[in-house]
Amino acid sequence: MLLGAASLALVACSGTAVVTLTSTASTDNFLAYRVSLVAVQLQGSSGSGGLTVLPASTFVDFATLTDVSEVLGTASVSKGTYTSALITLDYSAAQIVYDDGSVNGVTLTPVGADGHALAQVQIKLSLDPSDPFRVAPRGASQLALDFNLAASNLVDVSRKTVTVAPLFAGSALPIDAKPVRVRGSLASVGGVANPAGASGSTLNGATSSGSFTLSVMPFNSTATGGGQMGVILSDLTTYEISGSESTGETGQEQLATAGTGALAIAYGTLTNVDAVVTTTTVGQTSATPATVSFVASQVLAGGSVQGSGLDRVSGVVAARSGGTLALEDATLVGDDGLETFIGGTTTVLMGANTLITVFGQGGTQLNDTQQVSVGSVIDAFGLASIESSDTAILDASAGRVRLDNTTASGLVTAQGAGVLNLNLAFLGGRAIAPFDFIGSGAAAAQYQVSTDQATTGALDLTNSTPGAPVIVTGLTAVFGAAPPNFIAATLLDPTTILAQLVVDYGAGTTAPFTTYNSSAIDVDIHNPSIGARHEIQIGAQTVNVLGLAADAAIVPDPTASNTVFTIGHAVSSSTENFETYAPFIARVQAELQGGTLATGVTATGQYTASTATLSATSITLYLNN
Repeated sequence: MLLGAASLALVACSGTAVVTLTSTASTDNFLAYRVSLVAVQLQGSSGSGGLTVLPASTFVDFATLTDVSEVLGTASVSKGTYTSALITLDYSAAQIVYDDGSVNGVTLTPVGADGHALAQVQIKLSLDPSDPFRVAPRGASQLALDFNLAASNLVDVSRKTVTVAPLFAGSALPIDAKPVRVRGSLASVGGVANPAGASGSTLNGATSSGSFTLSVMPFNSTATGGGQMGVILSDLTTYEISGSESTGETGQEQLATAGTGALAIAYGTLTNVDAVVTTTTVGQTSATPATVSFVASQVLAGGSVQGSGLDRVSGVVAARSGGTLALEDATLVGDDGLETFIGGTTTVLMGANTLITVFGQGGTQLNDTQQVSVGSVIDAFGLASIESSDTAILDASAGRVRLDNTTASGLVTAQGAGVLNLNLAFLGGRAIAPFDFIGSGAAAAQYQVSTDQATTGALDLTNSTPGAPVIVTGLTAVFGAAPPNFIAATLLDPTTILAQLVVDYGAGTTAPFTTYNSSAIDVDIHNPSIGARHEIQIGAQTVNVLGLAADAAIVPDPTASNTVFTIGHAVSSSTENFETYAPFIARVQAELQGGTLATGVTATGQYTASTATLSATSITLYLNN
């Protein structure tokens, strides 16, 4: 019943389009990529439509979207087939900061292919002809969009410019397995936890125990009109409501008391239309197909989002002295909802009364300010004052600080029992050079990571041998304590890190590949047109494509459940998308005829060094036509 109530919030008499947006990271690491997302519209198979999904123009920092998908809106649409989307970006007031290893990075001016400053750009995204976006009566379907930062941008540090040709991928299937984030105001809160022995539903291994409905307001937008999204709560959901952490029935009761109109954010999993929901009633189990459903793993609401008289600053701690934190390139969201990017240093002041919470913890541990260390990714709540265009102070001495999950990426220098030593390359998503570890108890060249925790169990270190790249996700250790310096909850090694191949061709080439057929693409590493970027990035490890003994091979991943292959067209500002490799490569073969030039290729997947082969879940090819 709870599942049904949450699903009904998604549907109308016709149908509902649940549109999500994410981004694919670039080997050119951006500290900020803030652009105005003006509009997202769906178009029907007859060319009709123009249905607006996004409630209003809003700034999006694509640099923060690489690990999450955001729900843009849940538009009520007429039943039918939608074959394309129009996406409009405005670079007039863009704030793009490249991570060159300095404290504040390099601010870049976005320009078009002609070298002139970029303003508004519209991209037409065509979906796979064999699997367009279909919306059934009283059903909800997901459309997944992805902005490829690597394929879309070419950085010129010497000129402080970035040449932009936006490339979006799109699919009626989920593009990846990233967590999904939905933000908005509380429209209603449904049933509280089920009494013991009552009927319930299971989805993604969790038992449903309540629900609520959000009026969608993506990112930090204050505009309504994005439709409504039903959110299913489970017995595993954790809550933070205005700084109070909880789980289960307590969390749901606190959520209900937050009141209609309170801001809330839910992180969780979207289950697509083909999934199956198993419903259990005492003595009987049945399975029925589900429409798109969203199950929350974490919920933030009320003052834990913004407001309640406090401003919020989000960023990564680059240095700490006593109770004073330094955040570089942080985002300030005022109590009034006004969003400001602080390109320099934001100082956060903590005191004895600063409340410390941990994202997803649910109040199961006691926390204090010593848990905030160099490299911690935080949301700090307090009273802010902007000192200049690039500096600010936030007094959180009577406020609070929430610790979010952070990542540490580097090469293994030593492996022990339940520990790894890393030579850090990135911490909290940015290059390691600007971090000041004084007083933290850590050192970048010998950064010790604990991989054996009581709560998560021992992580597999089989492939985390000296010299191997690894990426760990978790929390930094207590400030000033002896190693370990980081407590890992998850670990990726060379067999699980998503590698990225990027090759540019300057003005373009008619022959980027030695062969490209139904089984593989061989990138010609001797092509004289190869430009500034020509590498395969595997975490902290970079492989120079030009130094390989043979051509780099790209093959479609035969084990991937969802893939997307994209051809971008510079002149027409359009992209073609395919969910399977065969029609994609057939289209590539047709396009690379006559004078058509390839200007860049990217691919994401698992890289096997012994064969120089990338098993790709996504491939993009940019053409000059």
